[in-house]
Amino acid sequence: MPLCRQRCNAAKDGGKVSLDVGGTATQRTLYRTIRAGDLKEPLRITNTGEDQVQAVVTVTGAPTTPEPAAEKGFKIERKTYTLAGDPIDAKEVKQNTRMVVVLKITESQPQFGRVVLADYLPAGFEIDNPHLVSSGDTGTLDWISDATEPVNTEFRDDRFTAAFERKADDAPVYTVAYVVRAVAPGTYVRPQAVVEDMYRPDRYGRTATESVQVTPAK
Repeated sequence: MPLCRQRCNAAKDGGKVSLDVGGTATQRTLYRTIRAGDLKEPLRITNTGEDQVQAVVTVTGAPTTPEPAAEKGFKIERKTYTLAGDPIDAKEVKQNTRMVVVLKITESQPQFGRVVLADYLPAGFEIDNPHLVSSGDTGTLDWISDATEPVNTEFRDDRFTAAFERKADDAPVYTVAYVVRAVAPGTYVRPQAVVEDMYRPDRYGRTATESVQVTPAK
């Protein structure tokens, strides 16, 4: 995975922070963002104080090869349908086709948590109508089962996101959906849909990466 950003957060609980950061003395908690181009030489951070210091490093980037689908406490399935509820093979669709993307989450052992779902759009798709299909407002899409209304949703240019407040006695299966349109002819990568527990990074699930082709309208 190529490193595009690294955030180093050296923090501690109480006491006085004393660090050596690349040869420079620092007497405070350190927060720093480092881009790949800045890492030609290793950055060395040394705790020069008497108290313990906790270091947290977060790395973000894009994988050079697609990650496989995964189930770690959550299983997420992404399927595409017509507005009438008929399945569509999204690998090849005509320009201007409207589709319903249904995201079905199965939680192997429901428990209290704040769960976030993100479905990234291929470049040739755009969200057609920022209207979430929920248990209380399915409109004409009443064929969707296990629909659940999230506590928050976002309809961005590149993704659909939803957040859920989960409890241990909730149903293990819940579904959300949104409408997209194929707008630009071409062949595109359809990124993964990902679901995860905000405070339990060991609990997550993701679909496989796919390929889609949008053919010109005639």
